[in-house]
Amino acid sequence: MARERDYNVAWLPLKPEIAATYNIQKARDFFYQMEGLPYGYHNFMFGWVDTVRSNLPPLMPDEYIPIVLA
Repeated sequence: MARERDYNVAWLPLKPEIAATYNIQKARDFFYQMEGLPYGYHNFMFGWVDTVRSNLPPLMPDEYIPIVLA
């Protein structure tokens, strides 16, 4: 499925101490609960809108203004 949609997928082994506590059934249940929900570019684009300090981050740091206007 990842190849068909041109997704970037990384398959990484767990450390032995983490693997020992890994519950495959819980992971599968979570996946099937979330399967089909929208997740992709829109999530990355709008995930930063609500932050701890404010609703939107600044558009550009002040230090970049002279560089852009030059």
